[in-house]
Amino acid sequence: MSVWRSALARLVPALGLVALPGCWIYTEDAAEGPPARTPDATSSAEAGTGGGGAGGASDGGATGGTTPPTCPQRRETYPEGPYGTRDGRTIANLGFVDPEGTPVDFQSLRADCTYSLAVVTTSAGWCTACREEQPKLQALFDDYRTRGLVVIVTLFEDDNYAPATTRLAEGWRDRYDLTLPVLVDAPFVLGDYYDRDQTPMTMLVDLETMRIERIMNGYIDADVRSLVDTLL
Repeated sequence: MSVWRSALARLVPALGLVALPGCWIYTEDAAEGPPARTPDATSSAEAGTGGGGAGGASDGGATGGTTPPTCPQRRETYPEGPYGTRDGRTIANLGFVDPEGTPVDFQSLRADCTYSLAVVTTSAGWCTACREEQPKLQALFDDYRTRGLVVIVTLFEDDNYAPATTRLAEGWRDRYDLTLPVLVDAPFVLGDYYDRDQTPMTMLVDLETMRIERIMNGYIDADVRSLVDTLL
């Protein structure tokens, strides 16, 4: 019996047995292998580094990437030429005068990011068709302004074929109750874009690029509205 007890005493530490009252319990000897790894500050940092690396790359991409310019930034300067006078060409930055005598050019009009498309018309005091279309132009502006359309009336001559004046523009605006821009084109710079004998002219211009989308003689409301619907 003493021999058996002696052998068991040598075996118990080797097997990692612990004697409790009435039983033997096996325990893992630390020397047999490393304990299971639990997350600690180092492993968390390593995990964070991995996740942060990906996240950091994403953040870095957002920070280092190019932010698309806003509308005011895009329209800060006028598009470069070459300029032309026909469909599909960029229109030059033409200048006018409002009824108060303030100079107005296409750049100042396009700087208003409320609008993305312009319908530019020519009118004269002697032009019967021009007078008849004014209520239609106002209705067009009222119907599409919230979608980004501005309608611009330019006057180049009065009833006697004399160059238009600010007084003519003011009276024209008040006579037809126009809330759209009414401008004076005394030098008739828009005369280069069509035959004045076919006045009025209707021109659709993309205010982002200042590209002439369409030039038409006269004003046909249904056709203009169809084009506006397509371009807006």
